[in-house]
Order: sequence, then structure tokens, then C-alpha cells
Amino acid sequence: MEDQVHDGVYQSEAVNIPIQLLSVTDRDGRITPLWFRLETKEHEIRKFRIEDIISRGEKNYVGIKEKQFVCRIRQNGMSKTLEMRYNTATQKWRIFQFL
Repeated sequence: MEDQVHDGVYQSEAVNIPIQLLSVTDRDGRITPLWFRLETKEHEIRKFRIEDIISRGEKNYVGIKEKQFVCRIRQNGMSKTLEMRYNTATQKWRIFQFL
């Protein structure tokens, strides 16, 4: 998960990075992500704690249902905001984009 700044311009396009995520689910089925980990290009496993959930929602795009989470993490001493999505059919998590 490198910085999204290239030639002084912030890039916020979709990145679709597959992740492993730990979450808790309350009695009503509400999912709360706690932390995730991913593999870098150097094949290192990095773990990130989710500091804050800014928003949550649901997306339905051409029949694909996903739960959307906009979260804040801390990376290298800086706060970063990203959008994660959970595909309800495949039960897979991914980082959709950096905001």
C-alpha cells in the first residue's frame, strides 16, 4: 500500500487490493471491521488497525451486492482514508480505493 501521490498529483482511482480482515458482528448483523492485513509488492504481510469508521453503506452494481465501509487507518504516522468493500456473494474483502 504505497502512497497514492505520483508527480505531485494525488491519485484516487480504484485499486482493488484483496485483503484479510477481522471484524465483529453484533446481534443485528451489523459488521464492524477492526483490522486488516495485506501482502505488499515485496511479499511482506502488513497489518493495519482501523481507527475510525466514517461511513457504511451498501452498493448494488450490475447485480453484485457489496457492503461499503469508508475507514480511517494510520500508516507511517499519517492518517489515511480508504474505502473497503465486502462482496456478500463471494465473502471476500478488498480495498476499493484510497480517498
